[in-house]
Amino acid sequence: MSIIRITVRTFQNEQHAEMFIAMAQKIDETSKKDGFKINFTMIQNQSLKNQVTSIWRYDNEKHVKDVRSYLSKHNSIPNSLSPKEVVYTGEIVIDSNE
Repeated sequence: MSIIRITVRTFQNEQHAEMFIAMAQKIDETSKKDGFKINFTMIQNQSLKNQVTSIWRYDNEKHVKDVRSYLSKHNSIPNSLSPKEVVYTGEIVIDSNE
């Protein structure tokens, strides 16, 4: 069963959000070069540019662990960004795309 995790991050300012997005782009590019499967979508709120929403899709619990391990090795997000986070996680019960 697939798992979805949605994280809404509110940064101190727009520049911190932009830095986070740039780092996510680099991780996305690196994972593709490595042939590592990461499935996420990132949205920047157009009226509150310091707010970024990430939507992650995992195949199963093992994939969650593998992705988190991969991210921890390739993540260079400074602690100074420290956004406020709200996280929603659950198993997909209906998916009209499948």
